[in-house]
Amino acid sequence: MNESNNNKEQSGTGMTGMGRWLAVSSELPCAVVALLLVGQIVGSSIAGPSGATWGALLGAVFGFLFGVYSVFVTIRYFDRLDIQSKRKTTYMPPMEEILEDVRFDLDDTSSDETDDS
Repeated sequence: MNESNNNKEQSGTGMTGMGRWLAVSSELPCAVVALLLVGQIVGSSIAGPSGATWGALLGAVFGFLFGVYSVFVTIRYFDRLDIQSKRKTTYMPPMEEILEDVRFDLDDTSSDETDDS
């Protein structure tokens, strides 16, 4: 049971991945609304009320395209973070190196001193 909870936390199915999905899901609507307002303001300043309508439409279209692109970039960024966090960074030496009999230089000098006396 402990292993299944641990696997859920690692796979992001719990609340741990909620912030990432909130960021991804808010990208598109925010881009559309922001550029719609910018297009409406710019259009009304250039051509009056009819320009505001066309500016809002163009702003919404550009906002949608920009939002889709930013969602793509954000997901790619989060994928890179996942790959880096799952990469093994610990070093595990091979079993031959672990079982190797180690001989230190101090062992040689202490035996030489005892032989001389």
